[in-house]
Amino acid sequence: MSAAIQLVNQSVLAAEPVVQEFEKPFNNVSVFELAPEQRLRRALTRLGDLQTEARTLREELARAERSVTHYEQLLRNATLREQELRTQLAEQMR
Repeated sequence: MSAAIQLVNQSVLAAEPVVQEFEKPFNNVSVFELAPEQRLRRALTRLGDLQTEARTLREELARAERSVTHYEQLLRNATLREQELRTQLAEQMR
C-alpha cells in the first residue's frame, strides 16, 4: 500500500473562502411516501380508536345523566319534605 501525503500551507487555506454547503442540520429520518395499503390500515386503526373513544364517552355521559336525574329526584324529595315540615310547624304554632 502506498499513501500520498501532501502538506497544505495554512495561508492557502485561510485565503480560500470555505463554502458552507451543509449549513442546515441533516435529518436522518428518510422521507418516503407510504403505500396506500399502509395509509388505509393506519386510517382504519385510527378510526377504530376514535369509535372506541366515542363509545366510552357516550357511556360516561349516560352515567352522568343518570346520576344527575337521581340527584334531581333527591332534591325534589327534600324540597317536598321541607314544605311538609314547615306546614306542620305552622300548624303547631297556632
